[in-house]
Amino acid sequence: MTIRERELSLLITSIVVGLLIAVQSRAFTDVASVFGRDTRADAFRELQILKKSNEKLEDEISDLQNQLFKTNDQEESLKAIREEIEKYEMLSGRRDVSGPGVSVTINGKVQDIWLTDMTNELLSAGAEAISINNIRLVDATNGFDTIPNGEIVLNGSILKPPYEFQAIGDKATLRSALEQPQGIFQRINQSLSGLEVKLMEKDLITMEKVL
Repeated sequence: MTIRERELSLLITSIVVGLLIAVQSRAFTDVASVFGRDTRADAFRELQILKKSNEKLEDEISDLQNQLFKTNDQEESLKAIREEIEKYEMLSGRRDVSGPGVSVTINGKVQDIWLTDMTNELLSAGAEAISINNIRLVDATNGFDTIPNGEIVLNGSILKPPYEFQAIGDKATLRSALEQPQGIFQRINQSLSGLEVKLMEKDLITMEKVL
């Protein structure tokens, strides 16, 4: 920067600072004149100024409260979305999952429809993840099929009895759903003979993610 440019910059800066000082002085003078008046008209004017200031403050508080409510709503929405994502990832087998639940063992010859019914009962009761004979059932599972020799196939694997379901979820809720009147246990016992069905509550069941 040349000497000429430096002098010009200092001059402009000095003018701006002078204007700011003048404006600030005028503002203080106006404030002093407002509080120095003692007529009824002046007092009324001051009350009006205070009233408008309070109204403005109330509006700002109201806006802040609305923003807070919106923020809380957004946080609740994000929380719900995260929970849905976690639920989907568990049902799709994209993550390892562990927790309490129940183990149901069906020992004997059974048709694939009963395995499907058992799966649906567990899902309806709130099971977060289900496996049978260590094969995790996910949303991409094709379902149970019966090949010509009568064996049951799941995802290309032949299932052999005993069929052991593992279900992660609230133990009491799962047990209640399976053992309720006209529930899956009662229907199996009424429709099939020679089957042994056992239920065990477990404090910890672990299922690995499906690769």
